[in-house]
Amino acid sequence: MTGQVQAQLDAGDRAVQRAYSKFIEHTQLCEPCRKDGADCETAAELRQAWRDAKKAVAA
Repeated sequence: MTGQVQAQLDAGDRAVQRAYSKFIEHTQLCEPCRKDGADCETAAELRQAWRDAKKAVAA
């Protein structure tokens, strides 16, 4: 694929990667996330943003 369609797919992939990176970075730095092994409120929001980004790309 080339042109506008490929650009949209690339943008979607980048959005998914950015959202995933933010989630992973947070969980690595957040003591409650690391110690408890469960998502804090911020991590849960970041995880949902990542899921939403993946869903938007699949649509």
